Amino acid sequence: MSRIPTLLLLCSLADLILILNSALLVNSNGLALRLIPPYSPESPLFQRNLSHEERIKRYVFQSDVRTNHLTATSSSNIRGRIDVQLFHYIVKVGIGTFKSKPPYKEYHLEMDTGSNLVWMQCEGCTKCFNQIPKPFPKEKSSSFHPILIKNMLKTYECEYEDGASTRGVLARETFYLRSNSGGLATVKNLEFGCGLYNDMQYGNYRNNKIAGIMGLGWGDPSFAKQLSPQIKGKFSYCLPVVSKKTPSTYLRFGDDIEQSKNFRSTPLYRMNISSSYYVDLQGISLNKTRLKINPKVFEFKNNGSSGGCIIDTGTPYSRIITPAFDILKLELVKYFSRFKNLKRRIGDLGLELCYERSKPEGFKNLPDLTFHLGGSQAADFVMKPEAVFEVVRQSRPMKSREYFCLAMVKNTKMSILGSHQQTNQRIVYDTMNKRLLFYQEDCSKIP
Repeated sequence: MSRIPTLLLLCSLADLILILNSALLVNSNGLALRLIPPYSPESPLFQRNLSHEERIKRYVFQSDVRTNHLTATSSSNIRGRIDVQLFHYIVKVGIGTFKSKPPYKEYHLEMDTGSNLVWMQCEGCTKCFNQIPKPFPKEKSSSFHPILIKNMLKTYECEYEDGASTRGVLARETFYLRSNSGGLATVKNLEFGCGLYNDMQYGNYRNNKIAGIMGLGWGDPSFAKQLSPQIKGKFSYCLPVVSKKTPSTYLRFGDDIEQSKNFRSTPLYRMNISSSYYVDLQGISLNKTRLKINPKVFEFKNNGSSGGCIIDTGTPYSRIITPAFDILKLELVKYFSRFKNLKRRIGDLGLELCYERSKPEGFKNLPDLTFHLGGSQAADFVMKPEAVFEVVRQSRPMKSREYFCLAMVKNTKMSILGSHQQTNQRIVYDTMNKRLLFYQEDCSKIP
């Protein structure tokens, strides 16, 4: 018997929350999907009693795990198993065709801009994690069609940096995205992985609702690539400042993405066979003063394992290549030495540079940072203080104090523009033209 063809994938996990059951169907070439931010009670992964400081610690931890995945050179680089992360986009979709009302089954999938495969746990799995509802009953769906190669089932294997994995068969199926008006956007013959051996930790959580993952990366199997002709290769988001009162925003596809004359543009790169989106980081400014950082420290290394800069929603806090981070940290120390009400603080949050204030000021008197990106014109990615720092308020008897920390961490291998640093920016991925478009926007006021 000939060997069954196998698709081997390196996959990864992402952050924040997206729910598709409130999708707005705009037209045949555009979708606007409601984004539910982290810590919203609407999230299937919501934890009610998580403090701000605990959230920061988990963001740092997730950033470490994500970076380990992005700098891994092969599927054999598996680290120790970790607890499932809690800062992901979650998509709720209808799948399949059944003799029922509605004629499909609804499932939550974790969305990932850094991986390609769309997959979910299927009925008949030999190793399964607990989930609500039960795994997808593929044999009962009239629109389920396994993909065959020489009359053999085409299979996949997907390994994650945290030690989790899934493998199964590749198939085509009908997906449904529900609109606010009650209508449905139907996606027929979408290729996805039907997971039959799933070593995932979702089931460790009571009443787990996560059934699999939806990839949005560069590769052909990704949701964005499969829909590329309809959405013109474009998707976009705008992330508000995360808090307990963070409003909803929208993930937009195709013609639903609004055009702006004020956007800046930088090339998007795909390095080797990576599913990640790379940009050309060339320098950093503190306020408007360019730091003396050699641009070569940001260059991509052709060995395929390090260097360069990735834009990634799955990394909460940006990672800055060590030589550049050390210069940035030194210049920030000089900047804050002018303020008499600040005291250097050594904490346990996992962030290197923190200061305690004698009185609360929020983000007042904190500087902007700019990432200088390559392109035919100036592509300055300007970050306001709320995208650069974390501010933590502490209430004590008779007095309130606060401290703030630089929400970035150094890394020896590469740089990553994380989701916290993308706060209040309209980000547009134009994959057909291989460009990243962006401009500042108040993401809390988007209709």
